[in-house]
Amino acid sequence: MSSKPQISKHPRSASLRDIARETLDAIKEGSYTIPNAPSVSFDLEAKVVDSKRRTRYHPPDSSLLKAWHTKPVSTSSLSSATEITFIEISTLEGARYLRAKSTEKIGVLNFASAKKAGGGFINGASAQEESIARSSTLYPTLLTKEAERFYALHKRDPKGGYYSHAMIYSPDIVLFRDDAGGWLEPLEVDILTSPAVNAGVVRQTVRARVAANAEEELIQKVMTERMARILHLFEQEGVKNLVLGSFGTGVFKNRVETVGRIWADLLGVEGSRFEHSFERVVFAVLGKKTFEELQTAFERRQQEVYKRIQLAP
Repeated sequence: MSSKPQISKHPRSASLRDIARETLDAIKEGSYTIPNAPSVSFDLEAKVVDSKRRTRYHPPDSSLLKAWHTKPVSTSSLSSATEITFIEISTLEGARYLRAKSTEKIGVLNFASAKKAGGGFINGASAQEESIARSSTLYPTLLTKEAERFYALHKRDPKGGYYSHAMIYSPDIVLFRDDAGGWLEPLEVDILTSPAVNAGVVRQTVRARVAANAEEELIQKVMTERMARILHLFEQEGVKNLVLGSFGTGVFKNRVETVGRIWADLLGVEGSRFEHSFERVVFAVLGKKTFEELQTAFERRQQEVYKRIQLAP
């Protein structure tokens, strides 16, 4: 039986493969130009070399990230509560939206494949990670020896779909294309690569079929810990503006309501651990149904906590 990756023959997939190939060619050549301004060349080579050099793997037992709930935020860094916005746009558009608002560092969460760098972007797949990989200098950083530890770990032991809290942090990644493949002026962001729990796989296990409610509680517990560590790492790296989203609710089948409530508990309600950690957070979500469900779950959780505080003696 062939182990070669399946390549879709759908016209859209063919177009995405072409975009991916052009992006990899530009990275290999070390520069690119914008069609309507061909006299201006933007350098990629130095940026890629630097990002690869500074890419870091954070293991699942990282003492730094384990400390998210006990490590206090310095009072000197406290600001007003984070400005949180929900917009029905892509992750790439979310990053440029934030740049128009601020010159501070931008962080982007990559909803990652746990086993394959860039997911299926070379073969024309179209999920969130693939969009980022097709449009930026992220992919070379995911091929470094440092990042390979992440993929080797999950190939060796996917933990029944739970994967691990391991993460890759790639600094100063250059976004230089839009979702349709158009060439844009460079925008630098930090990208954190982490897999959500693959809830669809977890639910197929014997244990989950025997005790479904208990398994859903465990999925939520693991996702909460992982999402908290993600925010903590961005905080430690000095990121002030974040692009987040409906983490793991696509092919990994996490419940949108659960993910929305977790994000709210971590950074959107009064007294939450990351309430003051960032200046702005944009939840960039494509798909009207998912967008509305995530925003509703987030805001409902905020209202629940607010009412509880108001009723407290």
